[in-house]
Amino acid sequence: MPVFEYKAMDAAGKDMNGLIEAASEKLASARLREMGLRPYQVKEKKEAAGFSIPFLQRGVKTEETTMFTRQMATLLDAGLPLLRALTILQDQAENPKLKELITTLSSDIQSGSSFSDALSKHKRVFQPLYYNMVKAGEIGGVLEKVLNRLAEFAEKEQELRTKVKGAMTYPAVMALVATTVVTFLMIKIIPTFATMFLQMGVALPLPTRVVMTISNFLVGYWWMCILGIIGAIIALNWYDQPGRGRLQCDKVRLKLPVFGDLIKKVAISRFTRTLGTLVASGVPILQAIKIVKDTIGNEVLAAVMDDVSASISQGETISKPLHKSKVFPLMVTHMIAVGEETGSLDSMLTKIADNYDLIVDETVNALSSLIEPLMVVAMGGAIGIIVMAMFFPMFEMINLVK
Repeated sequence: MPVFEYKAMDAAGKDMNGLIEAASEKLASARLREMGLRPYQVKEKKEAAGFSIPFLQRGVKTEETTMFTRQMATLLDAGLPLLRALTILQDQAENPKLKELITTLSSDIQSGSSFSDALSKHKRVFQPLYYNMVKAGEIGGVLEKVLNRLAEFAEKEQELRTKVKGAMTYPAVMALVATTVVTFLMIKIIPTFATMFLQMGVALPLPTRVVMTISNFLVGYWWMCILGIIGAIIALNWYDQPGRGRLQCDKVRLKLPVFGDLIKKVAISRFTRTLGTLVASGVPILQAIKIVKDTIGNEVLAAVMDDVSASISQGETISKPLHKSKVFPLMVTHMIAVGEETGSLDSMLTKIADNYDLIVDETVNALSSLIEPLMVVAMGGAIGIIVMAMFFPMFEMINLVK
């Protein structure tokens, strides 16, 4: 359906502007009048002309969504009406995409939609966790408290994500540097030595022959190596999708040496914090479990959520299927069981999440301390093997000269 930009005056004579969906300009004006507005400009919104690359277009970042949530909570806490708060945030938004999003939210609310329904139309920006919590806040009359919880949740998630990315950055950079150096040696340096050895007629030891064979392959079939790497990445991304091989890939991830334990701890932290935030906000437990399943980010743990839903439907506890799964540590399942028994499940889940955030922080620091020397040794070892493979024939050449 076409989208129209409008400018109008409300009953108090205040200027309003926004977006509205309608089949025609005439119907858009009629809808605005039904909303108690007096439109004086209505025109269809045109898409920007010209060539554009989708993945280069700036969208709404997670940090901007978090800031939007925090500011909304502050404005509502101060007693401002919802639409007035949205207007303030729209005026100060620097990102055009965010400004357009807030304008659309305002328009939907003016058309009679609830805030949560308006949010649910933008699933690329707001996850089910977000708009379901907002819906619970609207029903309970505690929208500002829910928005504060959402902002705290998003900030914790961002902090955790930053820590994990920081731990992965150094190994990735070192691996890239090592690969570049080794490739340069193989393509540029080794062929020069190989020509010299052949001209001298030196008998080449096995390590030198292996290195020269790899070098000849890279020089002659470099394009095949690049295509192979690209093809492998595309095939892995295709396989690592829900309904294909995501479950098997997640099983492998959890069993990875060193990193598998970190991935599991991050997933448990996300599970407990998400469920705790939803329960504290008044979202029904079965609906909360479904949201957790969709946002947990790991198919192995998501499969456990199906067992949890079945257990709750049968009047059983949450902790029982978690314990049976053997995925969650005993400490986690016992603390959840205590939370269920004492009626403080939400606070217990939050405590577990905070505890696991600290554990993840310690694990990341330990991994960084372990990986740095290992990467240096691996890089030095690879270059050392290549250098030694070239030196062996040179010793033979010296003997021949003597």
